[in-house]
Amino acid sequence: MHVNFTNIREFSSSFIASGLLVSLTAGIAVGESNWNRFRGDNGSGVMAQCTAPLPWNDSDVAWRIDLPGKGHSSPIIQGDRVFILSADGTSAQRFVLAYDLATGKELWRESFDSETHKLHKFSSYASSTPCADSNAVYVAWGAPTSLAVKAFSHDGKELWSRDLGRHVSGHGFGGSPMRVGDLVIVLDSQDAEELPPNMSPGQSSVVALNAATGKLVWRTPLATKRTCYSVPSVTLGPDGKEIVLVNETAEGICGVDVKTGQPVWKRSVFSKRSVSSPLVVGNLVIGTEGSGGGGNILFAIDTNNNHELVFDIRRSAPYVPTPVALGNLLFMWEDKGIVSCVELPGGSVVWSQRIGGNAFTSPVIAGDKLIGVAEDGTVSILSAARDYKLLGKVKLPLKPEETVRATPALREDCVLIRSESQLFRIGLAKR
Repeated sequence: MHVNFTNIREFSSSFIASGLLVSLTAGIAVGESNWNRFRGDNGSGVMAQCTAPLPWNDSDVAWRIDLPGKGHSSPIIQGDRVFILSADGTSAQRFVLAYDLATGKELWRESFDSETHKLHKFSSYASSTPCADSNAVYVAWGAPTSLAVKAFSHDGKELWSRDLGRHVSGHGFGGSPMRVGDLVIVLDSQDAEELPPNMSPGQSSVVALNAATGKLVWRTPLATKRTCYSVPSVTLGPDGKEIVLVNETAEGICGVDVKTGQPVWKRSVFSKRSVSSPLVVGNLVIGTEGSGGGGNILFAIDTNNNHELVFDIRRSAPYVPTPVALGNLLFMWEDKGIVSCVELPGGSVVWSQRIGGNAFTSPVIAGDKLIGVAEDGTVSILSAARDYKLLGKVKLPLKPEETVRATPALREDCVLIRSESQLFRIGLAKR
């Protein structure tokens, strides 16, 4: 681990004063009942109050349903409805799906033809997670000739559709939309290095659409190197302005003004691909880089003042999974099953334990319990605390050759977990 000790004492005081248990974004408290984007409120991955049984028994599973097609889209929850994407692995037909949260009953589905194209062996045609608000659910999927963003009412009526143009990637599209203010924001990260045959380089950008109409509000070009899969988050600048944060190889960790799309700052820390999403904890933003062959690094940047690197961690850092934090503790779930607890803001490792299993999902925290899911369906539940404690493991009943690469969704009384072709609700509905 490398630590920048410059002004660390002053930064520590500022970090603590910022309030570690409250999100600094858009006035939304971490733990709001709707889990309506990838990893919930501002991508924090935390549901402050959750009574779901963890670990659970078979009798605690409220329902299990089969999904059409396959995919790695994570479920989201808005009100009494669950929204998720899936796709036909042969034809690339996309499915937008809505289910009743209490019963698992399918409420509606919409299907859309698309084009087949090259995917990474661990990807799918439905790797993007929807986002939602009280008016609509917003979805995105990409193909070489188009990147579609669509809005639907909660009853399944298409409200608008926007084509953002060609999407160049040898791995497929894996970004997810997010909502802030009156905007839907998408990171359109593309490739200029690892190109399919006869493909010209793409152009990366951050795109903001009007949530009510789909009209383009702003589009900020980014330097283009290799496709990244960061789902943006939001922080507040020293002047109180909202800033959209993204992790992107060519730009590093960077922020743009929510209202105008103008670049505000960037810290060029990445040399490899960033798959994780930016995690805001107090005055820190956390981002990671890595590769299938290793060399993963976690970076912590000061979001205020001069945006200095506060610390980095180079041992057992995650590549695909986004870390999660509770209070002044950061939890890293490394891709090969090593879980570490890190104290903030200094970056010292409190404990590190091998849990096992390969992880393509991101950990989440339900109350005071840390949840991680391995690709073989093994769910590990740990105490989200300074003292290491494994509370239990549960194996999901997967179909032959099925994997889990979607991140769980949380509600006060349940956990939703998606495998490639199934969706599980853990925690019985209140009667």
